Amino acid sequence: MKRKVALLIQHKAALFATALCLALPTAWVYGQEKKPALPLEDPEVKMGREAHEEMIKSGLKLVSDPALVKRVETIGQKLAALANQTPIPALYGTENKLTRPLNYRFFIVDDPDTNAFALPGGFVYVNKGLLKYTQSDDELAGVMGHEIIHAAHSHGAKLQREQSKLNTQMAVAALGAILAKVPMQDTGNLLTGFQLLAIQKVNGYGQTAEKDADQGGIILAQKAGFNPVGMLTFMERLARDQRSHPDVEMGIFRTHPPEKVRAVAMIAQISQMGLPINRRSTASILKVTTRVDGSMTEVLLDGKLFLRTVKPERAKEIATALDKALDQELQVYDVRKQGSAIQIRGEHLVTLETGDGTLAPDKLADDACKMLRLSLYRYVLNGTL
Repeated sequence: MKRKVALLIQHKAALFATALCLALPTAWVYGQEKKPALPLEDPEVKMGREAHEEMIKSGLKLVSDPALVKRVETIGQKLAALANQTPIPALYGTENKLTRPLNYRFFIVDDPDTNAFALPGGFVYVNKGLLKYTQSDDELAGVMGHEIIHAAHSHGAKLQREQSKLNTQMAVAALGAILAKVPMQDTGNLLTGFQLLAIQKVNGYGQTAEKDADQGGIILAQKAGFNPVGMLTFMERLARDQRSHPDVEMGIFRTHPPEKVRAVAMIAQISQMGLPINRRSTASILKVTTRVDGSMTEVLLDGKLFLRTVKPERAKEIATALDKALDQELQVYDVRKQGSAIQIRGEHLVTLETGDGTLAPDKLADDACKMLRLSLYRYVLNGTL
């Protein structure tokens, strides 16, 4: 029995020594002074290119629709140019190296899921489902800026290095347990514990990387001429949908901070940047439009009738006034009715007239007021956190 244990220890030690040799340059192992060959390709670009090629071989389907490709490419190249020219502070990884600009490449994945991801070296992927989910170029630019920061700050390469360190620590711990003659069952428990610890640590690094990508993506979008509020409205909508369809709690296996936490951080960052937060400018929220219906011109709010009039110019004036008022982040109680007139925060908005409908002006004003309040209530309930 003792001989078997000794042989097992020798075998494990040999494997561990072999692993160390494989991890060291050949010159270190054999004492030779060989000069390493100059790299022909940036290591991160090589890593990303090889991963991209493997995904294509594995059946990853890309979208070639010219209109979609042009939209993604146009937004992506605007962001990429700024990423290669402007230093953006890094919370994780390394600040984008302006002396080594990346040749960013953008791809649309034929997948209905709302997702985007990036590989090291500037390979950025946007799912077709995400293009449908975003409600403006500003929202799409925020998401793509987030992914560009992952590549610019070398998040993937750093996460790989951290994972390698943890794997080495696990190997050392396993060898130590064997040499210390820890029972095999206890050794298995020890390895399980180290694996869970490794997952927790790497996910912790991943969450920090996500925070960095959120912060850097907002800066990048703003510098490229997009409204960074788009990233906020996108994230708030994700948080809302998470409430409607909550996922199973993953605990230490969660790789992203919760959407609500990320959205709150975005509000703070945009405010610190001195920028206004007008959600209507980047998302399909409380949209005011006009429509001609026979002899009447209708003013619509989110596609629902607010009022109608026989005077097209009057409809246009009312729509403009309502649109301006809604930019003030109104609450339900800000809307008041006085006779046949509607007021917003004490300011006159519109007075309903005979001919605006088949009902009396006072009743028309009552219906319009209720409709506006209901739209604001839905916005507060579903549109923001």
